[in-house]
Amino acid sequence: MTKRLLVASDIHGHGKLLLKLLDKADFNFKKDQLVLVGDYVNNGPDSVGTLKIVKSLHEQGAIVLLGNHEMRWLQDESPRIAVWKPFLRKLPFIKVIDDYIFVHAGIESSKAIDSQSKEIVTGYRKSHFPAFHSKKMTLIHGHIPTNHLGEQKGDIHVEGNKIAIDTGAGHNDYLSLLDLKYQRHYSINIANPEYVYVKEVKLRKEI
Repeated sequence: MTKRLLVASDIHGHGKLLLKLLDKADFNFKKDQLVLVGDYVNNGPDSVGTLKIVKSLHEQGAIVLLGNHEMRWLQDESPRIAVWKPFLRKLPFIKVIDDYIFVHAGIESSKAIDSQSKEIVTGYRKSHFPAFHSKKMTLIHGHIPTNHLGEQKGDIHVEGNKIAIDTGAGHNDYLSLLDLKYQRHYSINIANPEYVYVKEVKLRKEI
């Protein structure tokens, strides 16, 4: 990995706070690769404003994946949502970079990467994802708030070669940005967003 690789998930209308995290991380498109793994809309204060930010980041080089909430928008007939459908339809739902697999919700371990279902991988169609086991690849996903996986609110969840990064922005908890190269976790409390927390994390690569 030459470029620094940064990833965020489940922004849920808090686009301005995402920008605050990126600023704290000294994000630079020339030196860094940003990956956003879905759920930019709903459950927060400004879905449209967040999509404008996400689209701008995408146009500058960020990789932007679909989540289940974007899939809902694609099925919605509201005029307010219709103007965003062309952008959302262009977005992929899975991305592999180096030894990382990025998706919103999870993957079906029994299927090849290019045979995954968009509805299942995004979490739009509920599915039980079997345990992910790989000696070479690490799966990075959002969708399930990490406190539902046994973590303290605001903490990421690392289990073998699987990293969950939804720290509950859609539930007024925390929004997170993870630096995979330097193993650094940036987070901001939705209810008290004046301060960005930064801490070192251990991202296990072996199981």
